[in-house]
Amino acid sequence: MATIKVNGVNIYYELKGKPEGDEAVVFLNGIMSTVAGWALQVPTFAKAGYKILLHDFRGQLMSEKPQGGYTFSVHVADMKALLDNLGIKKTHIISTSYGGIVGLRFTLDYPEYVKSFTLIDGLAQIDSRFRWIVASWQDLVKEGDMLKLFRAIVPVIYSNNYLQNIEKTLRERELLLKNTPREFIEAFSALLTNAVQGTEYTAALPGIKCPVLLICGEHDQLTPVKFSRLIKEQIPHAEFVIVPECGHTTIYEKPEVVNSLALGFVTKINR
Repeated sequence: MATIKVNGVNIYYELKGKPEGDEAVVFLNGIMSTVAGWALQVPTFAKAGYKILLHDFRGQLMSEKPQGGYTFSVHVADMKALLDNLGIKKTHIISTSYGGIVGLRFTLDYPEYVKSFTLIDGLAQIDSRFRWIVASWQDLVKEGDMLKLFRAIVPVIYSNNYLQNIEKTLRERELLLKNTPREFIEAFSALLTNAVQGTEYTAALPGIKCPVLLICGEHDQLTPVKFSRLIKEQIPHAEFVIVPECGHTTIYEKPEVVNSLALGFVTKINR
């Protein structure tokens, strides 16, 4: 657990698994998440002998929250600087949602760093429905009521079956949101704005030549299967898996499936 100043901002990161080497599996968070969000994946990759890097983007829970600079190009610059400072030259990127867009942009900008790219519940462009959903969340953020925001987000990102199973946990989590710091709310608002304004990479996708794995929950409402299909059309060599009975949070809802697919994919490339 450590922080490092890159591009003038303190970025929180964690290194796990194999301590040596200049190659790492890099996990990239969803927008409301933090490094702990990969807790169901990290042990599997550590046990398999991989070096693992996690970090919170600027504006996320453990990293600094500056007044500006929330764009995907800045996230990519932060990530590259972090890799360079840690001596990591090759990566297997495993990303979800917002982190998937960062991963796409990084793979396009710095292909020499990327041995493989896994995108879980992601997209390369947005549509009207996505804009309307995010606009409704932004309205609640402006009110400063993170509890209302949480209640609006939950039914969109989780499948019904999973939601029923974790309802008690979510009710407990609600209690933690009543005193959310203002700086976190403002940073989250900036990240949401970037998600809407900075996502249009479809035309550039054919430039991705590394191995690609696309994973999407069957019932994902935020980034539906059609978005993964669109990416597959632009990257024909990509492997594509739809996970049954799953919403937008496949890494939580079906961790065993994600781990089997992602670890198998990375291991196959490293043979």
